[in-house]
Amino acid sequence: MHSAPATPFTPKPARLKKVPAAILALLVAVGLGVWGYSAWVRPNISPRNYGVVDPGKLYRSAALTPAAVRLVHRRDGIRTIVDLGGFDKNPAGGRIAQRTAAALGIDRFVFELEGDGTGNPNAYVAALTIINDPARQPVLVHCSSGAQRTSGCVMLYKDLVLGQPLDETYPEASEYRHDPARNPKLLPFVKEYETRIAEALNSGSAIDGFPAMKIEPVTGE
Repeated sequence: MHSAPATPFTPKPARLKKVPAAILALLVAVGLGVWGYSAWVRPNISPRNYGVVDPGKLYRSAALTPAAVRLVHRRDGIRTIVDLGGFDKNPAGGRIAQRTAAALGIDRFVFELEGDGTGNPNAYVAALTIINDPARQPVLVHCSSGAQRTSGCVMLYKDLVLGQPLDETYPEASEYRHDPARNPKLLPFVKEYETRIAEALNSGSAIDGFPAMKIEPVTGE
C-alpha cells in the first residue's frame, strides 16, 4: 500500500498591514511641511548660494527672494545689485526684483550672459566696473543659480582686483555648485578674455567686436 505524495508546502504571502489613516495623514503633513519649508521658507531666511567674496565690498548669490534681499541689505549693507541674468527666463521675477531694489534704495544693474558664463565679455567689463567702484559698494553679484555666471565674475574680480590667479580661484567655484563636467566652457572662456577684460576695465572702454554694455541702473520696472 502506497501513501499519497505529500503536498508541497507553499508559504502564504505576507499580508501588508494597513497604515492607520491618522499615521498616513501625519506622514503626508510632515512631507508637505518639509517641502513647504524648502520651497517657501528657507529661501527667505537663508539666501541661496550666498557667500562673502571681499568683506564690505563684494558678495555673491543666486537670484534671491524679496525677503532675502531685504535681509542681506540690512545685514551686509548691500547698496548695489549686479544681475548677470538671474531672471532671463522669468521676466515677472525680474520686475519683482526691481521693485524690491527700488523700495530699499538699491541700484540694480543687469548685464546678461549665457547660462554657462559665456556670451558678451563686455558684460563682465561692465559688472566689474560697477563692483570696483567704492561709491557702489557693498555690491551683490548674482545670476540665476549663482554657479556659472556669478563664478566667472568672481574669478575675474579676484584675478584683476585682488591679484589671485584664475587657476587658484577656479576650484572655489565648485563650492558654489559649478560642476566642471557639466559646464566645461566657463574657465576657457574667462581665460580667453581675461587680458582684454583687464584692458577694457583699466581704460574705461569696451572690448572690440562685441556690443558695449550701457552702465546704467535699471528703472521703470
